[in-house]
Amino acid sequence: MNLSLQPKKFINSQHTGKYVKITVPYGKKNADLELNIHYMDEGNGEPLVLIHTIGQSLYTWRNLIPKISSQYRVIALDLMGHGYSDKPASALYTIEEHAHIIKLFLKAIGIESAHFIGFSMGCAYVTELARTEPSLVDKMILLSPGGITPQMPVFIRMLESMLFGGIASVLLSPKKIEEALQQCYLDLTLVTPDIVKGYSNPLEDVEARRALRYSAMSYDEEAAFSELRNIQNETLILLGSDDKWHTTEHAELFQAALPNAYFSVIRNAGHLLHEEKPEKIAAAILQFIPVPVIE
Repeated sequence: MNLSLQPKKFINSQHTGKYVKITVPYGKKNADLELNIHYMDEGNGEPLVLIHTIGQSLYTWRNLIPKISSQYRVIALDLMGHGYSDKPASALYTIEEHAHIIKLFLKAIGIESAHFIGFSMGCAYVTELARTEPSLVDKMILLSPGGITPQMPVFIRMLESMLFGGIASVLLSPKKIEEALQQCYLDLTLVTPDIVKGYSNPLEDVEARRALRYSAMSYDEEAAFSELRNIQNETLILLGSDDKWHTTEHAELFQAALPNAYFSVIRNAGHLLHEEKPEKIAAAILQFIPVPVIE
């Protein structure tokens, strides 16, 4: 296994993974624009694509990838505008745009169909992809699905505002990120300086903060939620028992809206359940997406 995948060795860096170029219609004067998408591609087996939420990068999967890359071909990308993928100034970062970029990325690396795991707002990008490109999406696992809630810190809630979003992005210091992470973990000893640095480093430049702000402002959960009933994919919804940001009732609404969804709670885990309890998440994945037995 690549040392970069081991939790203690994983450094959130532009040199961690690979890059692939995709062409998007975000250039000036309606010209096409080439974007570099940063990603990791580890293991063998059925493709399993990991989609992070806004303000994150593939770094959030550092603990889970080593647990599942011996059973699946695990593909984790930095969404457009996030991590070390390119950040086009002309992108609006809507749910539809993010889903479209994921589709183009998968086409570029030769993936015709895959299972998907989405986290938080990233779940909307997965479900939009399932709605618009049903042949591309097989089973879905949604970790703590949903958007910004009243339970989140003020500076995060401000990101949704056209008026105050710019101020909120400026306030996004390592200290603020540390405060947010402390609300996302049940075990606060996990919030180390290295983890804070891993989250804060990719958010230091202006375009990364713009991408975060526009992704938050363009996230229309009501519209995305209304389309869930049209998605037939078998879906597993997982929520941390101690998630302070998304409630059990919220997750159950997603279960009720999706025709073929199951819901389960991961005990002793906060909002970042896949970081805090990677073994339990890996076990749930293996149960939901069994690895074929080769005779």
